[in-house]
Parts: sequence; structure tokens; C-alpha cells
Amino acid sequence: MAARSGKEADTMPRRRKGYDAACYYDGKLLGRCTRADSDAYTLLMKACGGDAARVLREYAYFSPELKAILEKAALIQADRSRTGGMFHAPEGSPWGQVQSCETLCPGVFLVSTASHGGTMVANEAAAILSPAAKKCGFKHKGYLCFEEDSQENVALRELLDKKLWKIPDRISDKAAFEEAINRSIRQYNPGYWRARQSGMEAAEAARKKAPAKEAAR
Repeated sequence: MAARSGKEADTMPRRRKGYDAACYYDGKLLGRCTRADSDAYTLLMKACGGDAARVLREYAYFSPELKAILEKAALIQADRSRTGGMFHAPEGSPWGQVQSCETLCPGVFLVSTASHGGTMVANEAAAILSPAAKKCGFKHKGYLCFEEDSQENVALRELLDKKLWKIPDRISDKAAFEEAINRSIRQYNPGYWRARQSGMEAAEAARKKAPAKEAAR
């Protein structure tokens, strides 16, 4: 086949870049993109605790499609953060009438009853939890609940990782407290622990690859 002249080539319609994936936030479509951008979105969001604004701050290079997707996610999160006051402390729990309640972050409550307790996450706030963490809880009247003996530490670990909660000052040895959380998870929720470690390793690998990819462009 004869080669086309430069003029002919310029007048030929360009093929649109194909999109073979899409990105979502809490079930909402953020935009179509390539598979590479979809994978990058997942890894970067995990690396930054699900905070889209933090991804935009800490990483400099994105395709136009991925940047637009992250900006949409950041807007959704900012809007939701302004409605944090809508969550009210639960009066009842799977373990009985609530006697004391501590708000760990908007929509997440540490509750105690006469005999037991745990952590209750409002359905509207459950998006902050990873899929692996959600599997460790159980649903009860508009909340995802984590029983204090064997499940609660999964919720606390998630909040710590995402920097949504800090170990309170009343805990003198914070390192020992955090290790106790990890030890409990490894014992009672090994599947969650493996998923968390795999996610952290994947995020670290993505961080190392990003500069190399940009240097190769």
C-alpha cells in the first residue's frame, strides 16, 4: 500500500483513544479511562487512605482523565465532610441500650452497654472502610457493627491507617496499644490482616514505579 502524503495524513480522522475501564467512588461513576489509569486510581487512593485530595497533593503527574477523576472524587469527599454533623449517636445497639458513646470520627461511634459494646459505623459513613474490613462487621439497624472482643480492632485499624482517628492521650503507651490492635487482628481476623498487608505492599510498589514511568516519558 502506498504511503499517504503528509497533507493526506493530516486530513484523516484521528482514532479516539480507547477507554477500557472506568473509576467509581461509592458506586458513582467518576469517569471512563484506560485500564492503567484505573489501576493507578485504586493504588493511589489506597496509598493515601482513600483521600483523593491528598493524592492530588502528593503526586504530581496524572493523565488528564485520571486527574479529572480524582478531582471529582475530592469534591464528593469535601461535600460529605461538610455534612459530618448529620450523624447522631446511636441510642440502641446489638448489645443492648447504649450507656456511653464516644465519637471516633463523623459517623463512627464507640459504644458501651451494661454488659458489652463495640464500634458502630453508620451506613452513610461505611464507605471509608475497605471491602475487607466491611466483611468483618455485621449489619444492625442502619449501622455496620464491630463487636469489641474480636472485631472492633479491625475498625480501629482502618481509622488509624486513614488518619481519621488518633489513639487518645489517655493511653500512655501508644505503641503498645497499636501493637495490641495488630495482634488481635492477626489472631481473630487473619484474612483482613493479609488483605491489608497486600494492599500496603501494592501501594508501595506503585509509589516506586510512578517516578520511573515519568522519567521514561
